[in-house]
Formats: sequence, C-alpha cells, structure tokens
Amino acid sequence: MVTHRFDNFAESCCQALACLSIVHSVEDLCRSWSSVSLQQNFADYLLTIMIWIICIFLPYSFHCKDINLYFMTLDLNLWITVACAQRVLISNKLGEKLVGLLHEACSKELVILCHGFRATKDDSILVDLAAALASAGVNAFRFDFAGNGESEGLFQYGNYRKEADDLRSVVSYFSEQKYDIIALVGHSKGGNAVLLYASMYHDVTVIVNISGRFALEEGIEGRLGKNFLQRIKKDGYIDVRNKKGKFEYRVTEESLRDRLSTDTLLSSRSISKGCRGSH
Repeated sequence: MVTHRFDNFAESCCQALACLSIVHSVEDLCRSWSSVSLQQNFADYLLTIMIWIICIFLPYSFHCKDINLYFMTLDLNLWITVACAQRVLISNKLGEKLVGLLHEACSKELVILCHGFRATKDDSILVDLAAALASAGVNAFRFDFAGNGESEGLFQYGNYRKEADDLRSVVSYFSEQKYDIIALVGHSKGGNAVLLYASMYHDVTVIVNISGRFALEEGIEGRLGKNFLQRIKKDGYIDVRNKKGKFEYRVTEESLRDRLSTDTLLSSRSISKGCRGSH
C-alpha cells in the first residue's frame, strides 16, 4: 500500500515546486485574517476563488509561445489543498501547545512532516511536500516544534530528545483519531528527530531523513565561533548574532551538551529491522 501511494510522489513534488510560489504569496495575505475563525473561513474561501481565477485566466496573459505554461497541466487540487489546510493544536507532554496544519485527502493514511533548525512548519519544503502528498491521496501534517513558529515553549539549540517527544505527542494524537501513520519525514534537524523517534518507538514503519546531520559534533564552530567550549563554560551561554550584530538566539551549556550527547549512529542502530528508512 505504501509503495502504491508513493508511485507518483516525485511527479507530484515537481508539480508543487513549479507552482506553489504564487499560492504562498496569496496564502500569506489570507492567513493574516486568521485570528478569528470566521475570518479564517472567509480567507480560505477567498483564496480558493483566487486560485480558480489564476488557473483559468493566467495562461491567457502570456503571449510568448516560448513560455512553457505549466499551469495548464497542474492538478488544481494541489493548490486548493495548501489554502484549506486545517489548523490543529496538540499538547506535548509538558502541556505546551504545538501548532500544525493538516492537509486532508480522501484517505486515513497520514505522513507527518518535521521542520529543521530555526525553521517552521511553513518552510517551503514542507509546504510543497504536504501539497504533493495530499494531491497523491495521502494526508499530511506539518507542525512547529515547541519553541519554534507558532508553538508554545522556548527555543533551544539542542533539544533533540524533546523534539522526538513532541513528535511522539503528534503521533499519539493522530493515532487516537484513527489515522494510519505511514511515514515520518524530517528535514535537516527534523531528520534527526525522526531517527531518534524511530529508535525510541517502533510504531511507524517508514522513516525519511532529508539532509539530517549525522555527526552532530560537527558544524558547531560555524555558528558559535572559535573556542565555543571554553566560552560557554566560562559564561554559561553564548549569544548568536547575525552579521549586523542583531541577536538571534541563545545557546546554553545544557543545550550544547544535549547536542553533543546525541549519538546518531547509536540511534540508527536502535531502529527496528522492520522499519524502512530513507535519506
């Protein structure tokens, strides 16, 4: 069943990447109305109408025959799915509210999508994957880990095990809703989260790690600067700033230890043999 559902996955992803930039712009405009449920419904209806208009009239606005009009062959459901995703709130084990969007299809199969470091559920990779999956008939759920995006909690630099626990709360919620969770997909740091999850729990049979870092002791100096271990032991934290000197986030000694103590190889070896992994 899983193989059958993913036969057209690559094709659907290409469609998503080709067209969703327009939808993203319109979606951002409509989502600004979403503070009240009535406004949210209005925004969804408005966006659906605008998508129909774009689909029907945009091709006629091009007069150059050399332009490849992808819009004529795109599945309209791909666009509407992005606009009409259902907002879902899930409590993690600490009581923090995790905010996510459910892209619904005509099935009970579900793929859960996890974002990377300092990203959110609205990362274009997750948005496009969710739309492509829904277009292929598979529900998709993208959410913000605690401390990121709209979710409650404080941002932390390491936090790998806690994010795996957040993912557990999401899986448990949808399992209780009688969804068949067929895969967990994580991008970048989210890839580490799905691997950790699979090493701790054995209830999802397909794990997809997209660009997750294997050696977590590497890549730290590029963010924290030279002699980061000495500096963080001295002060207890390091404030990371951008090139203009603006504060971005704080790395505590505890969160750094969390990253350095997370063993990706050991976690991978702890995944059950019945689990299908991909990266």
